[in-house]
Amino acid sequence: MAEVTFQILEGMERGRVFAKLETPFTIGREEDNGVQLNDERVSRFHLKVQEEDGKVILTDLESTNGTRVNGVPMTVRALQVGDLVSIGRCLLVFGNPKEIGQRYRTSSSLPLQKLKDVIDGSHPGEEDDYVETSRTVDSGSAYPSDWNDILDSAGQELATSTPPIPDTFRLAQRAQLADLIAFVHQQIVVFLQDGRERSMDDGSGQRVIDGASWQKMIALEMRLAQIIREVSDPDGP
Repeated sequence: MAEVTFQILEGMERGRVFAKLETPFTIGREEDNGVQLNDERVSRFHLKVQEEDGKVILTDLESTNGTRVNGVPMTVRALQVGDLVSIGRCLLVFGNPKEIGQRYRTSSSLPLQKLKDVIDGSHPGEEDDYVETSRTVDSGSAYPSDWNDILDSAGQELATSTPPIPDTFRLAQRAQLADLIAFVHQQIVVFLQDGRERSMDDGSGQRVIDGASWQKMIALEMRLAQIIREVSDPDGP
């Protein structure tokens, strides 16, 4: 019996996380489902998730509107962490953030740990390459030879962390912020749903996006850049 997680990206339940669900369970509109989705396009018992031979298997239960995984219609599918499951108007992602990060991470989170170790003066696992020093600063403490790379990587990792949600806004300001975020969220959801899996067999999880969808994402990024400029400098040109 496996424990799995589904995160809801779009639908009435968007933002909810159904964590540590014990297989088998079903997803659908009825209360008896492990994951209940309030959407008339979702069947009462839309799909089943179970474990078999160490794999998590999704099976469409002959639903009215069908199930798509990574943009491809499916009846049975062995799920991989990060797979996008689309049923009705709802979009779910399989796996928790840590699992998804481990699958798609192109570089480990070592830069921040390396930076902390250097600042603290500790060097656990001195067999690692990064403890080999090439220069010494005025204080006499030795810094690793890849110090610049560590700083760059750590800075990039810190830059991608989520800033805190403002808690001092008045009601009208909160409503305006929620509307803006909802607009961006919806555009990104459309982009994700437009993607199609390149291949079901290689396990890479690569997606193919058409040119029109790509241009929409570029336009959204440009609008976000303009909004950031307007908010940061309302009196600017």
